[in-house]
Amino acid sequence: MPLYRYNPRHLREPATTVLLALNLLIALVDGFSGEMLSRAMWSRGFDVYYGDWWRPLTAGFAHSDLIHIGMNAYSLWVLGKIVEPLYGTRQFLAIYFLALLGGSALALAFYDPNTPSLGASGAIFGLFGAMLGYLYSRTGSWQGVMSTPWGRQLLIVLGINVYISLMPGISLLGHLGGFVPGLILGICFERAARRDDSFVDRLTAWLTLVAVGGLLAYAAVPWHQPGYIATRALKAFESGDRDLGLELLNRAEAESTARHPGVGLMIRHLSAWERGRRHAPEAFDYDTLRWPLTHIKLDWPSTIPPEGREHPFHFLRQGDDS
Repeated sequence: MPLYRYNPRHLREPATTVLLALNLLIALVDGFSGEMLSRAMWSRGFDVYYGDWWRPLTAGFAHSDLIHIGMNAYSLWVLGKIVEPLYGTRQFLAIYFLALLGGSALALAFYDPNTPSLGASGAIFGLFGAMLGYLYSRTGSWQGVMSTPWGRQLLIVLGINVYISLMPGISLLGHLGGFVPGLILGICFERAARRDDSFVDRLTAWLTLVAVGGLLAYAAVPWHQPGYIATRALKAFESGDRDLGLELLNRAEAESTARHPGVGLMIRHLSAWERGRRHAPEAFDYDTLRWPLTHIKLDWPSTIPPEGREHPFHFLRQGDDS
C-alpha cells in the first residue's frame, strides 16, 4: 500500500507542519500569559451559551499543560506524516477539522457546562479513524485490516489510547466524537481516490458533515437544558430585565438535576446575586454577575477567600444567603 500518494515533491506534509507549529506557538504564548489564552480558547458550555461561538473550534488548539501539548504534538506529527500523504492536504484538513468539531460538539452536548474541553485529541483520534478507514477500504473487511501489520499495530495503539481515555479528566466523548467522523471520511475519501465510490459513499460523507454540524448547533443552543436556561437568565439580568431573569432562573432551578454540579453552582450564584443586588448594588455589580464566565478556577467555592460577608462572593462558600 502506498504511503505517499499525494504531495510527492518537496514538503509532503505542509498542513501537518503548520498545524503542529500553530499548536506549539499557542502553547508557548499561553505559558507566558498565565493560561489566559487557553481560557479564552477552551470550549465550556457556559461560555458557548453566553455567545462565544468560536470556542468549539479554538479549543482544539489550546492545551492544559506541557504533558498535554507534548503528547498531542507528538501524535499529530506521527499520524500527520502518514495520513496527509495518503489523502492529500485538502482531504487531510477536512478530516482533521471535522473530527475536531465532532469531538468538541459531543463533549459540549453531554458534559457539565462548567467543565472545559481543550486539546487536539479529538482531531488526532480522527486521524486514527482515517487510517483505519484507509485500511478497511483497501482490504474490504475488518478481518482484512487485522491481517495487515499496519492494521494490527494501529489497533493496539488505538486500544491503549482508548484505555487512557477512560481515566478521570480525559474527554472520552471528545475522542469518540473525533474518531467516528475520521473513520467514515477515511473510508469514503479512499474509495473516491480509487474511483470506487458509490452514491451511498458520497451521501454518507455529506451526512457525516451534516450530523457534526447539527450536533454542534444543538450543543451550542440546547434550549431545554437548565445550564443554557441559567445562562440566558444571566444575560437577562445583565441587560436589566429582572423579571425575565427571575423567570428563567426559576425554570432552570426547577429543571436542574444533580448530574451536572456546575449548573447548580451557576443557579446558586445567580440567586444570591439577585438577592444581594437589591440590598447592596455596589457590591453585587455586573462584574460580580459575570464572575462565573471570567474566573479561571473551576472549583468556585474553594477559590473564595474566607473574608466574611463583606466579600462579594461569600455566598458560594457559606451556603444559602438570605
